[in-house]
Parts: sequence; structure tokens; C-alpha cells
Amino acid sequence: MANWFAQWNQPYYNPNPQQVFVPGPQGGYGPPHAQGYGNQWGPGVYSDAYSGRPPITNHQSTKYPSLNPILAADTTLLRFDIKRKPRSEILASTYYTSRYSPAKANPTTHFRLISKAFPWSIEIHSSANINCEMIWDALWSGLQQPLEDSEWGFLIRDKKQREVLEAAVKKRLELEPTGDKRPKRIDYLGEVTLFKGLERDEDFEKLRNSIQAQAISDTWVVKLTS
Repeated sequence: MANWFAQWNQPYYNPNPQQVFVPGPQGGYGPPHAQGYGNQWGPGVYSDAYSGRPPITNHQSTKYPSLNPILAADTTLLRFDIKRKPRSEILASTYYTSRYSPAKANPTTHFRLISKAFPWSIEIHSSANINCEMIWDALWSGLQQPLEDSEWGFLIRDKKQREVLEAAVKKRLELEPTGDKRPKRIDYLGEVTLFKGLERDEDFEKLRNSIQAQAISDTWVVKLTS
């Protein structure tokens, strides 16, 4: 496999978000046009949000070599709060240089996100190759959904979880007084809302996929922290 970092982690301007990827020189997929950008990780490129470090390590993931290292839990240093839109939460220099990078080395049009921190699955379908921005946006939007009545009825049976949820709703409305007063999926997470990357856990995936109509190969576990 060609070196992911050298081949894929190149910033570029995307003139057409619907036609992002073309065959690359290594037989994979790359940006629609190449440009000379110099040393992306040079001094001053990133602010103190990453303590002077880029948001990913300079090598591909050893555990998940096909996954973009800015998404892989064992290589990414990217942290952003999924309570807010990724475009406003992720450092601009990181967001705009990585948003159109492919999520995987091989083209994929269907991702399923699950997590040990929340009970829902988030499906991503695309006619184009799935990129990092699609992953970030799907995670954020999937957890902005108001809780269904049946979900609320199930969750409130756990007193501790109900207290966490109610405290999160209160805090959210203090910050956004005109916001939706209905409990949302994101409120279920309480303070555990910092993205730490994607990982695989086959045993957990089998348990979560047992009620799905069809298991898919790109089922990834979202790792979160407080």
C-alpha cells in the first residue's frame, strides 16, 4: 500500500464537491489536481490548540492502515466538541486542508458509525466517495435529532442517565436560550462529547449489528471522551 500520509494528506481547493476524487498515481484516489504546497507541517501552520503539533501523526495508522489518519483513533490528535458544528469547532487550517480528504484509501460510499457512548447508529450514504467532512458532519447532525417519545421513555428508567441528560439540556439552553427545548440525542452524552477518532471492535460491532438488516464492512466505532 502506498504511503497514506504522502499520498492523501494534501490540502487542495475542491471546485466541485460532487466530483472530488479521480484515479491517483498509486492506483488509489486523489485530489482532482495536484499542487505544490511545501511542508504542510511547517512552524506556524497550526495554533496552540494542538500545542504546535499537526492534528495527525506523520504516518498512517498501524491498526487501521486503510483509514485516513486524521480519523483513526490511534493516530489523530484532532479533538473537537461534537455538540457544535465541525466547521466552527475544528481549527480552520485543519478543517479546510482536510475536509475533502477521502475517509479511506479505497473508495467507499457507505459508512456506519456506532459508539459505546450512545445507543444509535449513524448511516452515511453518498453517491461520491465519502470524505472526512462527511464523517464529521454526519456525527454532528445525527446527534442533533430530538429524542423520540419511546427513546425518552426507555432512557428515563435509569435515574443516573436521566440526571445526566437533564443536566445537559439545562446547560445547552443556558448557552442557547432560544434553542430547542426538547431533549436531544447529544444531551444523552452529557460531557462526553469530544471526538477522539474511529476504531474497530468486532465483538461490539456484532452486538450492535445484530438488529441491522445488513452488516456492512465499513462499520466504525466512534471514540469519545470528556
